[in-house]
Parts: sequence; structure tokens; C-alpha cells
Amino acid sequence: MSTVAKASVAPEWKPVADPDGRFSSGIPDLDRLLGGGFRRGSFALFNTDASVASEDLHLLWTPIWINFLHQSRGIIAVLPARESPASFRSAVLAHVSRRLFDSRVRIVDYVGEDDDAPYVVSLRGLSGPPRGSRKAAMEGMRKMEAAAKAAGGSRGRPFLEFTALEILETIAGPEGASRMYLFGVKRTRAVGNLGIAVARPGLQIVDGVRSMMDYEFGLRRTELGLEISGVRPSFSAHVVVLDRPRGGPHVALVPSPPIP
Repeated sequence: MSTVAKASVAPEWKPVADPDGRFSSGIPDLDRLLGGGFRRGSFALFNTDASVASEDLHLLWTPIWINFLHQSRGIIAVLPARESPASFRSAVLAHVSRRLFDSRVRIVDYVGEDDDAPYVVSLRGLSGPPRGSRKAAMEGMRKMEAAAKAAGGSRGRPFLEFTALEILETIAGPEGASRMYLFGVKRTRAVGNLGIAVARPGLQIVDGVRSMMDYEFGLRRTELGLEISGVRPSFSAHVVVLDRPRGGPHVALVPSPPIP
């Protein structure tokens, strides 16, 4: 069977229900550590170690992405530099239908990758100094409003805002990126979305963004696999593993063994 044919059939995923006032992560073990899931209108920061690869991140975040989509909630994403819109779509299409993805997911792109795709919001030349003319800013805002409408659907449901901070810092510098993100934080809190930010080592924006966050986690790779630890809320390191009884992309969090 061809790759295209496989992508058109989504394997069964039973959404993890949201507790009152919260969004489930799609990972029951993580929900438990968070006290029931992410609070609505909240922000979470994932600080990644240089050892963490894209496949590690997909292991943890895929359940979050598809749990949102299977509950008719969309996604607006600014992807890390090592991800492309097409590769992200291909990974998520293993678990959701093409129609659902193309209608409810919008990927913001600043460099012109996959411009013609319906799920791509091309902001090439419309954001960041020195290109920031009033006309360009207005066009960028128009495109983002259309993206938010698509992600929210006909009922205007809450959606996930996923942002790789390295992209904001690259296009706008540390100060400009902080201002951009602050604006987004205020809007997200007002409408009750969930914001997730990912930071790689060495970004200057992180100190400014950290004060805006409700949750903060550290991610690193060890000989046991991807390890997540909690800063806010505080919890000890856990290894992210496939949940074999339920099958992928379900994952479980297993407490890391103590260091001798």
C-alpha cells in the first residue's frame, strides 16, 4: 500500500476526556502529575537538552496533538527549525484523517516552505524587522486571524498554540520575540486556549518567557530514553516509554531509577 493510501486511514485513538477546567495531555500519567491536566488558558514551557532529537519530541507530543484533534480542537503551530510543515503533517496523519488535519491545523511558516499547502500560513516577508511595514503587519494579522478561525472551527472551540521559541528569536531578536510572545500570552489566556512553548539551549528569550509560564519542564535523553522532569509543578524525572498494552502512540511515564 502506498504512503498516501496509508495516510488516508487513521488508526483508532480514544480521546482522553478533559477534566473540568483543564485540557488532558492525552497521557494519563502526565495528567496525574499535573493535577488533572493543563489548566485552560495556561502556558507550558518545555526546555530541551541538546541531546533530545525530533523523534523524542514526537514521542511525547504526538498524544497531545492528536488528543486535541480528536476532540474537535485545532492546532496552530510554529515548528522547530528541524521540522517542516510537510513532515509534521505526515507524522500526524498516521493518527488523524487528512480532512481533519487540513481543516483544523495551521502551521505558521516564515521561510516559504510548502507555501501552497492549505494548512500553511505563510508569513514570509510579513513579520520581523526590518520588513515590518504597516501594510505587511496588517496582512500578517489577517492571515493569523483566518488561521485562528480555522483552528477554532465553526463553534469557536479552544485550540492548542504550539510555538518553537527559536523561530521567534531568529526572526525578531530576543526583545522583539518577547514582545510577540507576550501579546500571544494575553490573547491565549483571554480565550482559554492552551499554549505550549519549546526552547532549545542558548536562547536569550527564555528568561523573559519563563515568568509568563504556568508550567515548566525539562527534557533530556539518557541511556534509558527521553526523560521529563517537572519544575512547575515539581516532580522527579520520568522516562517516556511506549504504552505497550494500548499500543502507540500511547505513552506512559515511568519514574527514573535513582542515581547510585
